[in-house]
Amino acid sequence: MKKSIETIWKEGFIEDKALIAPKINDLYNQKSQNIVDKLKRMFDLNLKGIAIGAILVFGVLTFNGLPFLGAFISAMLMFLVVKGYQQFKQLQKIDNNVNSYEYLKSFDGWMKKVIKEYTTIYRFIYPMLFVACITRFGFSEVGLSIIEGMAKDFPSIPVVMGMPVVIPVAIALVAFLLSYFAGVIYRLDMKSLYGRQFNKLEEIIADMETLQTQQSTN
Repeated sequence: MKKSIETIWKEGFIEDKALIAPKINDLYNQKSQNIVDKLKRMFDLNLKGIAIGAILVFGVLTFNGLPFLGAFISAMLMFLVVKGYQQFKQLQKIDNNVNSYEYLKSFDGWMKKVIKEYTTIYRFIYPMLFVACITRFGFSEVGLSIIEGMAKDFPSIPVVMGMPVVIPVAIALVAFLLSYFAGVIYRLDMKSLYGRQFNKLEEIIADMETLQTQQSTN
């Protein structure tokens, strides 16, 4: 029967001979032994929030006469949710029958792998959502009036498919920038949501490694 995270932690993160119990207990008391469980709960709540948001977006946009845009955005969001729960299944494969330090390192590795994969996904999702929204806006009355006004005010600008060429060029440029900086945007988003917990996790791992080093030199 596999041990719970809390049981593993209480037993110490390496063999009894490697660290003295008071140091383990002190670390345990100071550094929130439930950090992994808390992060998992936060991930799960975030995915549930995205799923709810997808439903609301579809409902609001459909109510306002934009069902196709609503369906597209909702589909993108639900894709993120499905991908997230697939990652959760991978987390369950981590052997939690090991000591706390090894489990934390495995969890940290899993988390970094997830962030890397999501960064790649967002390189496509950010520009796709932007292009979908700006395209729908272009077909609205306001959008069409802007295009017509630009064509009249700047007749020397070449026209492509009924619109000044600068418009699709500008759209393509913004889409490219969103894709290029997707990693930065996503990391800022993750930091705003989980930054404090990520820092705690890194501190705990660093403290454990420091104690191991100190013990090995004694």
